[in-house]
Amino acid sequence: MKRYLLMLGISTTMLLSACGEEEVSSETASNDEVKVVQEENEALKERVSELEGELETAEEMENSEIDEEEMRKLEKENDQLNSQVSELEEALSSEEDQEEEVTALKEENETLQSELAETEEELASTRQEIEDDTTEEVTEEPEAAEEEQTGEIAAGEDDVPREWESALNSAYNYAEIMYMSKAGIYDQLVSEYGENFPEEAAQYAIDNIEYDWKSNALESARSYQDLMDMSHAAIYDQLISDYGDKFTEEEAAYAIENLE
Repeated sequence: MKRYLLMLGISTTMLLSACGEEEVSSETASNDEVKVVQEENEALKERVSELEGELETAEEMENSEIDEEEMRKLEKENDQLNSQVSELEEALSSEEDQEEEVTALKEENETLQSELAETEEELASTRQEIEDDTTEEVTEEPEAAEEEQTGEIAAGEDDVPREWESALNSAYNYAEIMYMSKAGIYDQLVSEYGENFPEEAAQYAIDNIEYDWKSNALESARSYQDLMDMSHAAIYDQLISDYGDKFTEEEAAYAIENLE
């Protein structure tokens, strides 16, 4: 609107200037009148220049207003982008928290596995110490009952090899002192790290030994309960495991049922 008024003022001024020139040319005026008219023309021309300057200023202001509108639009877009960035940062932070939680769980799992391995090593060491002590006791101080039993076997079975009889005697020792299962005793008899008997001798011992295996299973279960603080389910698994005591399921079940 301001621009329109300025242009209208310029047009009016120029029209007045033209009319003044015609009036001077059409009439015979004195030099004084001519001077007056010329001065008025000069004043009008100056006014025209001023109006043109104001017009340029108005155009610049209009352009400035346009720039401000664009700036507001850019600011609005910038706010939207900042909002999106904030959302992405929150999502990233949440993922990092989840990764930290997973890492902590993995570390805890590794710690538990390490503790389990140490416990298994301690158990194996304890069993080995018991076995070593048992072997020494059997060698140095044989019990009277075992001597009698050996004598009976020797008297009743003259055709049985002496090594087979020794295997049977060792089997009784393991059953009475170590509370081992029948399968566990066989493995101990034939093991190169144990008695190292021939398989025939070990089998003869297993076929001829008579013992209360359920009672042995119960004694082994009590040892696990007292020394290792193991649960009933864990004790059962240990009793029947091929890497453990190798009792039968029936013998292990009897032991669990009779634990305190």
